[in-house]
Amino acid sequence: MIAIIGLGTGGLYAARWIAMHRRSEKIVIIEKRDYETYSPCSIPMVVEGKIKPDDIVHPFPKSRNVEILLSHEAVEIDSLEKKIKAKDLKTGAIKEIKYDRLIYAPGARPWVPPIKGADKKGVFTVRTVEDAVAISKYAENAKKALVVGAGAIGVEMAHALRMRNLEVTIVEMMEHAFPTAIDRDMAKYVDEKLRTEGIITKYGARVEEITGSEKVSGAIINGEKEDFDMVIMSTGVRPESSLLKGKVNLDEREFILVDEKMRTSDESIYAIGDCVRTPYGVIQLATTALNQAIVAAINVTGGEAVLKKPNGAFVSAFGDYEVASVGSSGKITGRGWSRLNPYSNEKIVMKVFVDDDGTITGAQAVGKGASSRIDMVSALMRNGGKIWDLAYMEKTYCPEVCELYDVIKIAAENAMRRMKIEKYEV
Repeated sequence: MIAIIGLGTGGLYAARWIAMHRRSEKIVIIEKRDYETYSPCSIPMVVEGKIKPDDIVHPFPKSRNVEILLSHEAVEIDSLEKKIKAKDLKTGAIKEIKYDRLIYAPGARPWVPPIKGADKKGVFTVRTVEDAVAISKYAENAKKALVVGAGAIGVEMAHALRMRNLEVTIVEMMEHAFPTAIDRDMAKYVDEKLRTEGIITKYGARVEEITGSEKVSGAIINGEKEDFDMVIMSTGVRPESSLLKGKVNLDEREFILVDEKMRTSDESIYAIGDCVRTPYGVIQLATTALNQAIVAAINVTGGEAVLKKPNGAFVSAFGDYEVASVGSSGKITGRGWSRLNPYSNEKIVMKVFVDDDGTITGAQAVGKGASSRIDMVSALMRNGGKIWDLAYMEKTYCPEVCELYDVIKIAAENAMRRMKIEKYEV
């Protein structure tokens, strides 16, 4: 019997793969929510009012050998006896589940820095459907919002609140938006877009205190007090690994260490998603969790699968503006820009990174349509693609959709100009 703790992206797709391909396997899923699975990345869309909270909740496909224990929290794992104690959160009763193999996938929890006043009413983290509902309701009576953190969720939430006509300020301690995804020269275009929406941005800044008696009335930012009605904390997450502490190997940040098979130091326990560190590092993306889930599912059912090095393909969007990246920097950089199509005033800016031998190591793009260009780069990178593969790839063309001499070709050819190429194969 296979037990799965957590029904997020990792738990969902591990269970679906096993249910579809190993139909005789008995699966028990333990989830403390009272609903099955949902899309946390869609929360900003709920807050903006584009979709309803119920739209991001998705039922698990019914399967004869899958038992889902909702409103149950795993409170103890006995790895020697291969038993899990799960608490029924409605009755308090403890249920014991025996397993042959365990897939541990509880994800991560929001982290709030030790800011004075961060516990006041009107301070929110962004993780659950309940968060989406609470933020939306609170925003109905708010006029000014502070968003702490300019990563994907922070920027998307800032946009959502601005679309509801709130005055919005983003504070980021690093020097630009999306500091882990794009470079400063690319981030300037993002900042221009945010400012055209009327969002105030403050970089290299810190929130020192959230003021107010019981609820938020303002914040002190770099020594200066400003008025705000609500605060969104988008300051990162921490792994939910406490149940396996002392049972499997963790790193210094308490991420669970797994091998390329998603196996922990206990051969009967696999771990996937936002709580793990693979041999390739920590990559907290839904697409990565999905692939990890498939690898774990194949291995726990007696198959053979390994996780290839992820490229870390990333995209965030606010409105129709996209911020996308993949991989890492290289020795040679090629930059370029083009219009979205020959008749558009919107432009896409892109840069690609390559090593001396022409191997693509990464790329960044901003603007409408940025993600599709990054997807092309990511696909080539998976099998060691070269910069000339990118420059001369056959892509579709229609003037209503794109330029013939597209930004992806411009950036790639600009990188090639910095290389010595003896023979061109076009």
